[in-house]
Amino acid sequence: MNYIPVSNSYISARARATPPKPATTSKAYQEKVSKESKADLMGALPSITVGVIAAILLWLFGNLIFIPIAEGIEWFGYPLPQILTFVILIALVAFVLKILVDVRKAVDALAGLAAVEIGAPTDVTKTEVEHYTTAMRGIFYIIIVSLAFLLFSDYLAMIHPALSGVVLLAIVVWAIFQIWRSVKAISSEIKRYSTEWAGTVLK
Repeated sequence: MNYIPVSNSYISARARATPPKPATTSKAYQEKVSKESKADLMGALPSITVGVIAAILLWLFGNLIFIPIAEGIEWFGYPLPQILTFVILIALVAFVLKILVDVRKAVDALAGLAAVEIGAPTDVTKTEVEHYTTAMRGIFYIIIVSLAFLLFSDYLAMIHPALSGVVLLAIVVWAIFQIWRSVKAISSEIKRYSTEWAGTVLK
């Protein structure tokens, strides 16, 4: 059987002609996610701080100053404390909604950083970032909405005694759904990491 000799120069030429594999694609995506997440987090934190301070100040002034002063005063036959309660409640809702928008940005940024840090030894994918985002959004949303209810509860009770209970019941049902989504998202990542770990160990 005849063999065709192949020179080293031919092999070197073929190696140079073969395009390299895009091994840095995942690394570039990790750096992009990390950079964008840090920028979004730094932009959202000051806005969240200002919103929280404004909401607390409004609650304090309304609960301790404005509503006590308005006791016994009527405006065109309507009790002024209930009118002020409704106005302050609307303002608090506006503040909390603005805070939630900024919290969403901050949570998305934290989720991106968590995905990069936890998944750094392996490839970080868009699906992984979405799972962390879903989980962290659910947890932080429950915390923010629960704290917001503490601000709203007194004002809701002033409008109608049963209104506070109805809102709390709705929050509990919504929180259960958010917890289920968060656990489902995290379990997907745990399953993926377990599969990768088992594959590495059993090799």
